[in-house]
Amino acid sequence: MSDLEIEDRKQLITLLKDIPELATERSRLQILELAGLKQLAPMIDLSGASFVAVSEIVSYLSKYGGLTYEHKTLGLFLNTLKGFVGVQQQELLDRLLIKYNLMTPIAALPSVDSWKGGETTVDVLEKIVGENTLRPIAFLERGLETARSVAYIGVQSGQKRWSGTGFLVAEDLLLTNNHVLPSTDLLQSSIFRFNYEDDFQGHAQPSEEYHAKPNGFFHTNQALDYTVIQLDGEPGQKWGWLPLLSRNIERRDRVNIIQHPAGRPKEISFQNNFVEFIGGNVVQYVTSTLNGSSGSPVLNDGWEVVALHHAGGNISEPTTQRRYFRNEGILVGKILADLPPELKKLLHIAAS
Repeated sequence: MSDLEIEDRKQLITLLKDIPELATERSRLQILELAGLKQLAPMIDLSGASFVAVSEIVSYLSKYGGLTYEHKTLGLFLNTLKGFVGVQQQELLDRLLIKYNLMTPIAALPSVDSWKGGETTVDVLEKIVGENTLRPIAFLERGLETARSVAYIGVQSGQKRWSGTGFLVAEDLLLTNNHVLPSTDLLQSSIFRFNYEDDFQGHAQPSEEYHAKPNGFFHTNQALDYTVIQLDGEPGQKWGWLPLLSRNIERRDRVNIIQHPAGRPKEISFQNNFVEFIGGNVVQYVTSTLNGSSGSPVLNDGWEVVALHHAGGNISEPTTQRRYFRNEGILVGKILADLPPELKKLLHIAAS
């Protein structure tokens, strides 16, 4: 049970009732599904005015408690909603998540404008119907092997906490976003958790945590939004790593993303996952992500890393300045070109 103080409850409901994504019964159900709470939706009255429905949701989730020890249902709900509100509202949600120990907040994404629809739905629907989607069953096996290298990242700075995603690119080197880990002073209080996932029955699997290597490699670039960290204990010997090589990617290719959306156990998005634009330093796609997915590998259908996921929303194409509702990753080739020679050499050896 997560009983909120009266004033905190008032502030939370005042915030939630004005979120457009909670304006209708259907959209409320969709948000609960995004948060991984679909099984609880039939027990909550989602009808009526926003204030009434939001009050019902908060009350039920507060009383329900947790799906697991680390995941309070109200925390999952609030962490998911962070992707739909502004910076000030995110700060309130973060404060409640930490104050009531509901869940580790997800890292805030680089700011984007208000979200809107994409080009058209017709193009995507026709592509899904018209292409051959058959894959050898080994496609799934290879995906599971690839997923082992992906880690949940937990960061703490004073009273603030946030989470993101990262993946090994050598036996002891991990790649994530600059906005997840921007500086070395955060390393001592950061954890890198591998095998943080559930089985098909929803049971948590044994996970292992690693830390940054004292005085190890650390290189970051805010403009390209990437950070490379050296971990202690050579986790790649157990979990493997993903070679970082410049790969060709084209519009209408499919890209899969293995991630920790909203700080949840590991998930994958590999449906409705088309590339819509390549240019400048980025690739843009319609593969689903949430806040917390920052730092995930963007993978082609051969499970090769083509980009580092870092943002989403109403974003512009660098070469045309037209804006679309998409997700975006930094191209691997641009990251490799920016690395210092010593790191570039280590990654070249790891990819050989």
